[in-house]
Amino acid sequence: MSDLRRLIVSFLLALTGCVPAVPPSSDQAAAPPAALTGIAGTVSERSGAPAAGAYVYAYRSPRGGLRGPADFEAAVAADGRYLLDLVEGSYHLVARRRPDGGDAGPPRVGDAWALPAKNPVTVAPGRVTVVDFVLHGVAQPMLMREGTLTDGDTGFTGVLVDAAGRPVAGAFVLAYPDEDFRRMPEATSPAVDEEGRFRLYVGRAGRWCLAARTRTRGQPAAGELYGVLGEGAAGCREAAAGEILEVGPIRLAPYRR
Repeated sequence: MSDLRRLIVSFLLALTGCVPAVPPSSDQAAAPPAALTGIAGTVSERSGAPAAGAYVYAYRSPRGGLRGPADFEAAVAADGRYLLDLVEGSYHLVARRRPDGGDAGPPRVGDAWALPAKNPVTVAPGRVTVVDFVLHGVAQPMLMREGTLTDGDTGFTGVLVDAAGRPVAGAFVLAYPDEDFRRMPEATSPAVDEEGRFRLYVGRAGRWCLAARTRTRGQPAAGELYGVLGEGAAGCREAAAGEILEVGPIRLAPYRR
């Protein structure tokens, strides 16, 4: 067994509190292996149970929307723990469990997924960065399009609901610089979970007008769930630098042309 593999096994055993008292071999004593570099932690269900069968994926770039083949992946063990053995650098992470238990393929309806509190995650040489995930289910596949920010200190938070006040899972919140919602948005939130809560980060402070829908591209289609924060100027808010502004509910209804 290589020195690095021994160290990884020892690390995983240490995480579970089961480190056997095995004396090091003579070559280990003469030349201890370099410290492990990577990301480790837990993936759990919302109930707190371990999310066995899930995978944690690491991407060097978010350009593909965290949807295509990952640069690195790690399976989640029965106790909910995982370990990504990586070189130093920055990585965009997503945890996902597919209904069929597979580790590859595009996101599908029924997937459970989670993002870290902050992307990208920085890995320092000789250090293990701890990142934990709590999986959420969504009504449609997760989409991370260009303009989607998964962390920041300026933006908006609130909840997406339908006409009856029920959360709209799987929808997105879009930010525009003015009330012209026909143009491309400058910022898009990740798909919201089953509670309908959103957190939309924007790249600058200032006035933003918010809309919500179940798609992110093209003009709204007839019948698509769609809504704005308010009519005209009432649909816009000022976000100060370093502020996550609570805007309350955005109501979605079938779009009518």
